[in-house]
Amino acid sequence: MSKHWDSIVWIDRSEAKVFHVGATDEEKIVVHSHTSAQALHRQPHHEEGSKETIDVEFFHRIVATLDHSGGILIAGPGNIKFELKEYLDRHRPDLGARVFGVETLEHPFTAELLAVARRFFATRAHRHSEPTGPDTRRKDTPGTPESIKH
Repeated sequence: MSKHWDSIVWIDRSEAKVFHVGATDEEKIVVHSHTSAQALHRQPHHEEGSKETIDVEFFHRIVATLDHSGGILIAGPGNIKFELKEYLDRHRPDLGARVFGVETLEHPFTAELLAVARRFFATRAHRHSEPTGPDTRRKDTPGTPESIKH
């Protein structure tokens, strides 16, 4: 694996697949949520005052895989991808600043996810530079590159 690589985190409520992506190689780490065995932090949900549970330990274990990432793309279905971004901004602002996108992707195959990551990072001239600013998207809407559904 090269010294500098980018990472894509595909996340849903049960697992996160973290891929460290280089120009020609990649490394995969899978982090599983253990919500039934862990105390959960209750957080207000955005719809009609309901509550959504946040597995803080799950997020902590995901964040531990990102320390050496250059740029980060967070993807997945639902709102958990935005919750991870907010967690990074609050608890690891150094990593939160490296998030260059939060995208809706359903359940892509590994090869498709890696292709999305490589296309995404190929369009960014971020290596060895500072990010242009925080991610301001808060709605759970499909964005670029493209939604992949299976």
